[in-house]
Amino acid sequence: MKDIYELFNGIEVDTNVKEMSSVSDIEKKKIFKELNHRIGKAKKQSKWKRALSVAIVTFGIITPAIVGLSFTAYAEDIPFLGNIFNFFSSDGSYEGYDENAEKLDLVQESNGIKISINDTVFDGKTLYITYMIETDKDLGDSPSVNSTPVYGDSGLTGSENISRIEEGKYISVMETEHYYSNDLDEVDVNWNIESVSTEANNNGTVYDGNWNFQFKVKAVETQYVALNETIEKGGMTFTADNIAITPMSFILSYQHVATYDIINNWDNQFVEVEVKDDLGNSYKSLSVSGYGNPKFSKNWTATYNKLYPNATKLILTPIIELSDNETIGYYKNGEQIKANYRTMESEADYEEIRLEDITVELK
Repeated sequence: MKDIYELFNGIEVDTNVKEMSSVSDIEKKKIFKELNHRIGKAKKQSKWKRALSVAIVTFGIITPAIVGLSFTAYAEDIPFLGNIFNFFSSDGSYEGYDENAEKLDLVQESNGIKISINDTVFDGKTLYITYMIETDKDLGDSPSVNSTPVYGDSGLTGSENISRIEEGKYISVMETEHYYSNDLDEVDVNWNIESVSTEANNNGTVYDGNWNFQFKVKAVETQYVALNETIEKGGMTFTADNIAITPMSFILSYQHVATYDIINNWDNQFVEVEVKDDLGNSYKSLSVSGYGNPKFSKNWTATYNKLYPNATKLILTPIIELSDNETIGYYKNGEQIKANYRTMESEADYEEIRLEDITVELK
C-alpha cells in the first residue's frame, strides 16, 4: 500500500517559522483524548489512515491553526489524493499524465460495488485508465477487477496498480497495450467487468456483477523518430525500430532474434535498454512488454518517463539477459528437471551481454 508519508512530500510547508504558538494543557488533553478515541477504532481503519490521524495530532501541537482541523479530514480532503495519476507518481511513473488526460467521469454500480472511471490517456500504443472502487463489502487490501478493456482487433495485454486509500475505497491505474505494429490514432473502448475478487484471477471471495463502460479516446500528439539500427553480438541480433515521443513519455520499439545456440543453452531471454541523454539525464523504464516466439524472437515496447525538453540526443544501451530456470530434481540419467520459473534469489546460470551504444539525434 502507498505509504502516506511519501504523499506528505507533495505538501509545501513553510519551515521558516520564527515563532511557535503555545498550546494550553486543556487543548493538549483534548487532542490526546481525540487521539485515544481514534486509536480505539483503529482496528477497522487502514494503516495509512491511522498514520494520518497521528500526523494531524502532531502538527496540532505546533500551532492552534492546525488544531482546528477536523479529525475526519482524510484522503478525500487532501487535494493531491483527488488525482489518481499523481497518487501513483511518487517514483515518476505517471508524471505529466494528468494534464494530458481526458476526463470521463463514468459510473456503474452493481451488487453493492460502485466503479467510477475518472480519466483516460492513450499514447497510440497503451491505454491508461484511472478508476475508483467504492463499497461496503470487504474486498481486502488489493482487490482485482477481472476484466481488461478491449479496443482494436489485435491481442491485448493488461496490468494495473491498485491501492486502498481508506476503508471501502480503492483507486487504480489500469494499463492495456495492443499488439498492432502501427500506433492507432483513435480507439473505441469497451470494458465489460463481470466480477470483482479479493485476489487476482477470480480467486478469493468473488463478487459477480455487471459493470459496462464504453467510450472513445484519441491518441495524444506524437512525434516519431525512425531508427532502424541493428547490432549483432553473442548469438543475438538487436534492432532498434523507432521512438515515439508524447507529451508525457517516450516509447522505444525494438526487437531481438536469437540463434539456435542461444535457444538450446538458455531457458529465458530478456532485452532491456538503458537510456540517457546528452545532458546527463537518465530515463527510467516505466514498463517493458514483448510478444512473439519466446524462444526465438520477440518484438518489444518500452515506455520511459518524459523527455527533457533541452535534450538533443539520446544514447541507447541494449542489455541482453540470458538466464536458466530453477532445477527441481534430476532424472535417473542425471539430466536436470527444470521448473518453468526462476526465483528472484536464484543461483541458476545467468549472463548479461551489454551491446554498444546507439546514438539518436532528436533535433
